[in-house]
Amino acid sequence: MASKNGIKIIVVGGGLAGLAATMKIAEAGHDVDLFSVVPVKRSHSVCAQGGINGAVNTKGEGDSPFKHFDDTVYGGDFLANQTPVKRMCDMAPQIIYLFDRMGVPFSRTKEGLLDFRRFGGTLHHRTAFAGASTGQQLLYALDEQVRSFESKGHVNKY
Repeated sequence: MASKNGIKIIVVGGGLAGLAATMKIAEAGHDVDLFSVVPVKRSHSVCAQGGINGAVNTKGEGDSPFKHFDDTVYGGDFLANQTPVKRMCDMAPQIIYLFDRMGVPFSRTKEGLLDFRRFGGTLHHRTAFAGASTGQQLLYALDEQVRSFESKGHVNKY
């Protein structure tokens, strides 16, 4: 099946960023050629153990995307390009919930809610995690999404 406008897009890298880009491009109706040096499930993203940060504020600490942004910029010695950092912090809670809907087995509270912990010098409990294998779980979930487009002929992996 051809993409809706005949454009084929190349994505280089089969880690979390490459798979996420491939998924979003394929969702938009374009064909994608994904190039990775190693099979995607062997990318270095599987080594990310800590978690994924987002100001969801489930523990009532007064956390917010702006506080997350401030922590991130400060933690990076003000070297980061602040516009995309702000966007990332604003979108982070939605991304965490998207991964949850994809089936990432995030750690849960005894009530069954997503559990968040402090991690990496953050001021609030904002790190969602899947035991000690967060990167692997995120990668596997994204790969499943990409594979659904691959089975329909919209993604080719090399």
